[in-house]
Amino acid sequence: MKTPLILLVDDSKATRAIVAKMLGGYDCEILEAANGALGLEAARQGQPDLIVLDMTMPVMNGVEALRELQADEVLRKIPVIMLTANSNPEEMDQMKALGATDYITKTQKPRIILERAIALIGLQAKPGPVASAAPAFRADVTAGI
Repeated sequence: MKTPLILLVDDSKATRAIVAKMLGGYDCEILEAANGALGLEAARQGQPDLIVLDMTMPVMNGVEALRELQADEVLRKIPVIMLTANSNPEEMDQMKALGATDYITKTQKPRIILERAIALIGLQAKPGPVASAAPAFRADVTAGI
């Protein structure tokens, strides 16, 4: 069975580190990008199983990146969890209308991302005492950060 690849797209290195650490006990590879443009490039090259996409970023924000993902016949099939500091219900509805699979606010516990990843792509815990280790990192496309 193929190891799931999760793409984390967020301009905050700290947020990417928190999410990656939380996923450390699960059998997955992590691909990181620091903005929407780099995230799109990484998605096209890596064909991830799940994308966690921040809304507010420089160069290309999450809404623009989501629109680009949805315009691509292959990439539109990848589940996208939007991540934002804003808990506006209208924004949540807009993101789902644009094709986001889910919407999580940064005020929620980070574990929610893990729960959604388990539900969306069947993420499996690593066996044995290695469960607290960091996930395998395939690449970090955070050039300029």
